[in-house]
Amino acid sequence: MTNYDFQILQYNEFECLTRDLLQKKEGVFVESFTPGKDGGIDLRFAKIRGQNTIVQVKRYKDTSSLKRELLKEVPKVKALNPDRYIISTSVGLSPEAKESIKVMFAPYIQTTEDILGKDDLNNLLGQYPDVEKQYYKLWLGSTTVLEDILNKRINNWSAIEMEKIRRDVSTYVMNDSFDDALKILEENRYVVISGIPGIGKTTLARMLVNYLLSDGYEEFVMLEGIGDAAQKLTEGKKQIFFFDDFLGSTYFQNDEKGFDHKLVAFIDKVQHESDKLFILSTREYILAEAKQKFDVLTTQNIELAKCILDLSSYTEGIRAKILYNHLAMAELPLPYVRALLQRKKYMRIIQHNNFNPRIIETFLNSKLYLQVEPNDFVNQFRDFFDNPLAVWEMAFKQLKPITQYALIVRMSMGDGQVLLSDWYEATKYFVKGTQTELNLSLNEVIWNESLKIIEGTFILTSHDKNDYVVKYMNPSVYDFLVAWLKSYREIQELIIRESYFEEQIYTPFSSEGYPSFMGYGRIELHESLYPTLEKAYKRHLEEQHTCSLYDYGRVALRKNTDIVEFLLMMERSFARWFKNSPDLLSDVVTQEMLENKGFMLGKRMTLLEKLTEDTKRNLDLVHLTGTVIDESDSLDDFVSSLDLLNSTAAGKAALTSDSFYEKVEAALNDELEKAETTRECERINDCLSELLKNVPKLDEGVWEEAISEAMSKIPEGPEFSDDFSHEFNTGGTVEKEEYEEMFTSLLERGEEKNSDV
Repeated sequence: MTNYDFQILQYNEFECLTRDLLQKKEGVFVESFTPGKDGGIDLRFAKIRGQNTIVQVKRYKDTSSLKRELLKEVPKVKALNPDRYIISTSVGLSPEAKESIKVMFAPYIQTTEDILGKDDLNNLLGQYPDVEKQYYKLWLGSTTVLEDILNKRINNWSAIEMEKIRRDVSTYVMNDSFDDALKILEENRYVVISGIPGIGKTTLARMLVNYLLSDGYEEFVMLEGIGDAAQKLTEGKKQIFFFDDFLGSTYFQNDEKGFDHKLVAFIDKVQHESDKLFILSTREYILAEAKQKFDVLTTQNIELAKCILDLSSYTEGIRAKILYNHLAMAELPLPYVRALLQRKKYMRIIQHNNFNPRIIETFLNSKLYLQVEPNDFVNQFRDFFDNPLAVWEMAFKQLKPITQYALIVRMSMGDGQVLLSDWYEATKYFVKGTQTELNLSLNEVIWNESLKIIEGTFILTSHDKNDYVVKYMNPSVYDFLVAWLKSYREIQELIIRESYFEEQIYTPFSSEGYPSFMGYGRIELHESLYPTLEKAYKRHLEEQHTCSLYDYGRVALRKNTDIVEFLLMMERSFARWFKNSPDLLSDVVTQEMLENKGFMLGKRMTLLEKLTEDTKRNLDLVHLTGTVIDESDSLDDFVSSLDLLNSTAAGKAALTSDSFYEKVEAALNDELEKAETTRECERINDCLSELLKNVPKLDEGVWEEAISEAMSKIPEGPEFSDDFSHEFNTGGTVEKEEYEEMFTSLLERGEEKNSDV
């Protein structure tokens, strides 16, 4: 008979378990309700028309706590006056305890069979295995299994690890990675669980161990070294071996003599035994480094049985349950729970780009939230995700200096994807220029070794039809590298001084030091570095290189260099510097540049606006006006040219001319015919507002009606609210009501805690 401990279930899960068992037992539909003040009703059903059966669910640890709380329910039950009253509790009950409870609720509890204690619920689970299967926490965390294993001749480390497994079960959320890893185990007899720090490698391994123990395996062996495996190997016994961080915890480190050959020999032994399983875990970058040192790991192709964990395996529903379980275990004070529930703010955590179970666990276990008021709790929680130093710093510190600097160079190139060849070129340029300060070495062999170590951890490479491209493994990698560089002014200077691509200047740095347009300029440049910036700026003006790519789906094409774009991006990132030194633009911008049709008209006009009035007086604005009028053919062109046109007599005359008016009308008609979304129509309307102020012949009523008609033809799409509760990485519609019910149940858990249970 099963002997599950129902305390491992959260309160709402225990209530759902009771509901599902009663529906099977009674053969009826059982009503359940939204968490909150229940007035003595958790569940309700009517087996016979006109009769009312009420079910109260009580998840407590002992009989005395249960009875104390049940006394509070008696007046509520009398007021409800049900035909039948059922109690379900996680507490094990003796016959005497059941009888006293029956008397307490007479005449509503008709028989002690309507008092379902721990043993009764276990009995029902045995009768209804389909219900048992739904509640994986029970069979992953069976006390029978744990007690059986702990009574074996297992060393103290295995016993300690079993306790950790017991704790992890309560926060684990089943996902595809569990089935993937289990399948690999079944096919190969061993599995290597790999991934980034904090993703849940050890937790997944522990859940596999516990599941396998409940499935008939007799002994669990926690390895501290590969030598322990041979010592504990027992013929004829079903054993599970677990080697956590088998290549080192934060960097490759294993001094055990003959480690590589012993490891491969033990894997081979396990593969030829039908009653042995071997689970290993490691960080991806450590495995890459170990393969470089141990050839046997490559020749034996240990990665045949590798299961890589990544964030894509965490759908929104899984994220929600992970967050809920950790919050429930942390016993968050009620004011903080209410702050989380306000306007569904928990969605801001669930949908964060840097969602990571370890970050949640670290934040809650450290009780950092107690340092702020409840109203600031969610913002602080999100800030913790925005600053992922705790997750990435340790891994970064263990990399060789050349690999660290390669990553910093990659960060300076931006947060989007770049060509792998461009990254190599930028790193070579940096290494060559910093020989005096850093004394780094780089060649193709060193470069490829570095890539192997950080591939799948810090970065991901892929191949399109033209070249290899590289992007970050996770957005938090870029965030970490930016945060790291903020602390090292001397390295900031080296990055600017030895920047090969122009993006390496205006992408990471700014004069303001905050995320601006498209995430540029996140590091505030210290005034002492402006002389270096000026030299780099002038060097890039003379010889431009860009690493920006066009977004053409699977094909990566580098953009052409564009001096106007470069000047605008520099001015945008270093607005204060350019304002204080207007010659930075006036010495560069020329009449020919502003009239060059090779550069976008809108960008040229924006650049013109940035010039001082003295500089503009040195330009032939009359000739420029004529060029712009002839060139303009889109709404954006017309709007961007308005300042110039209003600054000259010829331009003002053009604004009132029939020919200019006809060109504007043609552009309006053309763009309205092409508009396919509401947003496009709104943009056209914004352009119209500016043009109406300057082109007197335009009829406001006619064009507003035309825009309204265009918008009416656009089919309605899904509307997303601002509460962050839209569909996200689930492959289907998000069940918002389920989230709300789940997180609202934290209030009941808080009330339970306040009852001194």
